[in-house]
Amino acid sequence: MDGTLPTLCAGNRRALAATLLVAAGLAGCSGFTGTTAASFLRKVREDPDPNTRYLAYHKLASPHCYDSEEQKKEAVATLVNKLEQGKEPVATRAVICRTLGELHDPAAREALIKAVGDNEGLVRSQACRSLGQVGLPDDATILSRVMTVDTLEDCRIAAIEGLGEMRAKDPRILEVLVNSMEHPDPATRLASLNALRKITKKDLGVEAGPWRKELLAKSTEATSAPTTR
Repeated sequence: MDGTLPTLCAGNRRALAATLLVAAGLAGCSGFTGTTAASFLRKVREDPDPNTRYLAYHKLASPHCYDSEEQKKEAVATLVNKLEQGKEPVATRAVICRTLGELHDPAAREALIKAVGDNEGLVRSQACRSLGQVGLPDDATILSRVMTVDTLEDCRIAAIEGLGEMRAKDPRILEVLVNSMEHPDPATRLASLNALRKITKKDLGVEAGPWRKELLAKSTEATSAPTTR
C-alpha cells in the first residue's frame, strides 16, 4: 500500500460506496485508532496519512461519537474549513460532504453549495445529496439546475435524490421531476419517481400521466382559491 487513496471515476454511481468499502479495508493497515469525536478530530487536524484522515472524516458522520452538541458544531466547522481549503484528495472531499449531510447542520449549507460546483463529479454528486439534507427550500433551484444541465449522470441523479431529501414542494420543481419520469434513462426515471413519492407522500404509479394530472389539479385549486383581504 502506498498510503494514498485511489482516484475514482467521477461518473460511477457506485464510486462513493466503493470508497467506503476501501475505508473499511484501510483500517487494518493505516494504524487508525480512536472511538470518539475528539480522537477523530485530532486525526483530521494532525495526521499526515491521508487514509487515516479519510477514515476519521467518515467516522465523524456517526451521531453517537459526540459528547455534546458543542463538539458536533466544532466538527462541522472543522469539516467545512477542510472542504473549502480543497487540499484533500477527491474521494476524501466527497466523504467530507457526506458527513456534513449526515450531521444535518445548516452551518454546512454554504460550503455544500460551493461543492455542488466542484470540478470533480464525485464531489459534486455527494454535495448534491448532502445539500438536500441541510439546505433551504430556495436551494431546490440549485439542485434542479444540476439535474438538468450537469454532464454526468451520477450528478444529475444525485441532484434528484437531494430534491427528494429536501422535500421541495415548489410546483416548478415538481413539474421538472414529473418530466424526468419520461427520461430515456431508467435510473433517472426511478430517482424522479422516488423523489416525488417523498415530496408528496403519495404513490401515483410509475407513469408520468397521473402525476401530471395531480399537479394540474393542485395548480387549479391554488388559482381558484378565494383571496382574503
